[in-house]
Amino acid sequence: MKFIVCFLVICSGAFACGQQPAAQAPNPLDKLSFMKGDWSGKQNFETGGGPAMVGDATDRVEIGIAGKYLCEMLSTTLPGRKPTDTRHFISFDKKSGKYTAWWFNDTSTHPSELAGDLSGNRLVLLSDPSAPGPVLRATYESPTENTLTFLLEMKQGDSWTKLFLTTYTKKAAAQP
Repeated sequence: MKFIVCFLVICSGAFACGQQPAAQAPNPLDKLSFMKGDWSGKQNFETGGGPAMVGDATDRVEIGIAGKYLCEMLSTTLPGRKPTDTRHFISFDKKSGKYTAWWFNDTSTHPSELAGDLSGNRLVLLSDPSAPGPVLRATYESPTENTLTFLLEMKQGDSWTKLFLTTYTKKAAAQP
C-alpha cells in the first residue's frame, strides 16, 4: 500500500512539474508605450491663411487606474489666454479589438468618444459619426524616440481639414 501511495505522489509531482503556467496575454496598452512620458512642445493651429496661431503645449502620459487606461493630461497656452485643461483616457476594447478613448476638456460638459487602431508607433482614433458634432480624427505618432506628434483633423465632406498639429519633445527624466 505504501508503495502505491508513494508511486502516486511521485507521479503527481512529475505531472505538476511538467505543466507550464498559462501564458498571460500581453496588455495592449503596452504597445502605446511610445506615448508615455512628460512632453512639451508647440501646438500649431490651422488658420486658413490667417495669422499664425501657436501655443505652448504640455502633455503627461502614464498608465493608470489599475493598468486599464493610458491617462493623458494635456494643456495648451495661447498668448493672452489661460492654459487649457484636457484629459484623455485611452483603453483597449477586447470585444471590438479597437483602442477606445474618452476625451474630457474645459470647454465641454460631455466627453468625446473615439475608437481606432494602432499600426507601429501610430495610433489613429475616429469619433463616432452618429454622435453630435463634427467627426474628428486624432493621430498620435512617434517619428523618433523622443518626439510625439498629435494631429487633430475634422471631416468636411469627403476630406479631412487639419485643426492643429502639436509636436512634443520628451522632457529629460529628473535625476535623483
